Amino acid sequence: MKKGFTLVELLGVIVILGLIAMIAIPTINTALDSSRDKAYNEQINTIEDTARTYMSKNSLKLPSQTEGSNCCVSIDTMRQEGLLTTDDIENPKYRKDSTEEEEKFENFNGSVIITFTNNKYKYEYVNSTCTNAC
Repeated sequence: MKKGFTLVELLGVIVILGLIAMIAIPTINTALDSSRDKAYNEQINTIEDTARTYMSKNSLKLPSQTEGSNCCVSIDTMRQEGLLTTDDIENPKYRKDSTEEEEKFENFNGSVIITFTNNKYKYEYVNSTCTNAC
């Protein structure tokens, strides 16, 4: 009576496992990228909401209610005020040595531009330093 598997049986199992891996790996990578995108957008929303909180506490610093007027609040300013923590500004898309703009920085270091347009204030995160501070 023979014990064990033949070479053909082992090769068959390896081929089947290879096919399963070829199907599963791209699906897993797509799911991971999608979750990073969602987490990135949530971080941006958190930063913009924090800028709203900062401006509600410092309403005299808001730009004038003239169409197109703007100013900005830096991440550092919000951090110094105690409104942001390191966890709030961590970039989930960060990849070392990446050339993609969204993946270059381990932490968000930009600012939120506050613009008065259409009779309301619009808050938008940009990944650059503040030039027209509120």
